[in-house]
This record gives sequence, C-alpha cells and structure tokens, in this order.
Amino acid sequence: MRIGIDIDDTLTNTSESFANVVKKYNINFTKKFKDRWTKEEFESFVPYLDEILGCAEFKEDTIKVIQKLNELGHELYIITARGNNYSKNIETITNNMLENNNLTFKEIYYNQYKKSDIAKKLNIDLMIDDNKSVYFNMQNESIDCILFGDKIKTWKEVFEYINRKG
Repeated sequence: MRIGIDIDDTLTNTSESFANVVKKYNINFTKKFKDRWTKEEFESFVPYLDEILGCAEFKEDTIKVIQKLNELGHELYIITARGNNYSKNIETITNNMLENNNLTFKEIYYNQYKKSDIAKKLNIDLMIDDNKSVYFNMQNESIDCILFGDKIKTWKEVFEYINRKG
C-alpha cells in the first residue's frame, strides 16, 4: 500500500510544542496552533518556528508503527506543508528528527499546500492527516484518507485500520 502521511499533529504533537513555546516565552497569544491566523500573526511566530517544529515530540506508538509498516513493505511518503519558506532550517530539522528516530520514508514532499495533487501523482492509496480540508480534498479525489484525531486517534488504531484494508 502507498501511504501519504502528514507531520504536524499527525506524526508529532506540534500543538503541544507550540503551547510550550508560548508559555516558555510568556507570549500573549490566545490562538492555538490549529486556529486560522492572520499573516501578521503567523509572521510574529516565524522566529520561533524552528523551536516549535524541532521540539515537537512524536505521538505515542508513532515510531513503532512507522517502522512496522516499513517492515511489512508499505511505501510511506511524507506529504507536508512544512518547508523552508519561512525558515531555512525546517527541512533539515525535520530530516534530522526522522533520521534520529530511525524513521524512513520513500520520499518527503515539503511545501505541499494542495496535498491531493501530489497524492494523485504518487498514486497514494491512503492519506493520514489531521486537517479537515485535506480530508475532504482527498475524498473528492477518491483517495482514502484517515482524519487523524477524529474517529482514529492513535497510531495503534492507524495500524489496525491499515491491516483491515490489507
């Protein structure tokens, strides 16, 4: 099976990392990581992006499940909006984070804002993402998609879903 996987709040606890950085620097900001931000709000966090993304820990069982999926012969692709647009270190931080945890992927696609396009091009059988608009775009393209955090909340459940699909 060819599986596309998002990073932030899918593989990692990015929202928690964001909240920790806000608290650490005592930043007066009431929005959450997943909220819709203005351009100015986003730009105010650019200096913290490396720390937010670099300190985001993997969700429980993520590493074990990704390694097992690789062992079983699935082709795993990272499809993420992350990229070096705002910080020249984000892709390096991400690559190091994956490598340091022995996580291998066939390919990593950065700066993907319309993930269904690359998923179609790669013939992805299943996409795993926490973003509702990504979920609906995949559905519109007839690509199976797990809306991570909705009905499926853990990587153990992801593994069970993939095993049922065969």
